[in-house]
Amino acid sequence: MTIKISIQQPEDETPLEQPESQSQAPSTPKSTLKMKMNLRRSLDGSTMIFDHKDIDIIVSTTKMKVLSFTKGDYSDHVYAAQNRLFEFLAKKGIIDPATIKGGQVYGSIEATILKPVDNIPVDQIVILNIGKWIEEERPQMEFEKHYEEHFEEYLTDPDDEDSTELGEVPQEEEQGTIPKGPRRYVGGMW
Repeated sequence: MTIKISIQQPEDETPLEQPESQSQAPSTPKSTLKMKMNLRRSLDGSTMIFDHKDIDIIVSTTKMKVLSFTKGDYSDHVYAAQNRLFEFLAKKGIIDPATIKGGQVYGSIEATILKPVDNIPVDQIVILNIGKWIEEERPQMEFEKHYEEHFEEYLTDPDDEDSTELGEVPQEEEQGTIPKGPRRYVGGMW
């Protein structure tokens, strides 16, 4: 699903400088912002966003809420991602920070979307800001994905720098921490 957001200049405001070719154009300039996201609409009209590696995000404009759910097992890593999301939305003025709380489902967090004063398309603004947050998270998600994909290869086929050939490291006469010979315990010998 592609979301198109158009930003228009108010009619009572005129631009500071316009080239001559633009002054003859129509008086309502539009610019569209496009962002690719993996999202779906639910039956109640909520938008479900699946782009993040650890969490799913639901934007419900009928209930004026943003919810986040874990994709797998709940952990500190998942909570940290949810915390970053809601801090980002609170700093952008999208949600009320006083309403951030645990949801009714285990591992979910929700917050209330602020009521807009103007006739603003709330769903598009919230989804756009969540998309910006996901773009900020993307380098870390790609690093973690690359690390997970190559971790086994790193262990089984290390570089020359990280490995030694058999016999390259000399063997010690005594190995380990348990001394050879008779073992002693409190009260006698074994």
